[in-house]
Amino acid sequence: MSLKISLLRPTDSNYKDLLEELLQDKVDSSVAIVSPFYCDFGSRLKLGKNITINKGATIFSAGIVEIEDDVLIGPDVKIISVNHDLAYRHNKILFKKVTIKKNAWICAGAIICPGVTIGENSVVGAGAVVTKDVLDNTVVGGNPARFIKNIENIK
Repeated sequence: MSLKISLLRPTDSNYKDLLEELLQDKVDSSVAIVSPFYCDFGSRLKLGKNITINKGATIFSAGIVEIEDDVLIGPDVKIISVNHDLAYRHNKILFKKVTIKKNAWICAGAIICPGVTIGENSVVGAGAVVTKDVLDNTVVGGNPARFIKNIENIK
C-alpha cells in the first residue's frame, strides 16, 4: 500500500483514497503527505489536522504513532515505535507509543525513537536523534538530542 501511495502525488485523484485505505481511517483534507512515504502499520498511525509530512518519511507505527494538529515533518524523518529487547533481541519486540503534540516541527533527517513524546510547539533540529521526551516550547538538536533553547511567543 505504501508503495502505491509513494507513486502518486498528494494532488492525484486516488491519493486520498489510498491514504485512507492504508490508515483505515478518514484523513482530513488539510493533511499533506509528499511521496515517497513509507509506513508499516497504517492502522496504528493517528493523524490530526493541518499536518505536512515531507518526502521520504518513514513511520514504523506498530507501537502506535499519534501526530496532533498543525505538525510539520521534514524530509527523510524517521519515527519509530518498535524496538528489540536488549537481552532477548532475537525473539522479543517492544512496542512504545510515539506522540507528536500540536504545532511541533520535526526538521529534516531527524529520528524519533520509541516511547518519545515531542512537546507542543517544540522544534527538533535537522539530523537530531531523539531518545527522550521533548518539553513544550523548546528546541532540541544533536545526537543524542539535547536542549538548545526555550521558544517564546508561540501563538
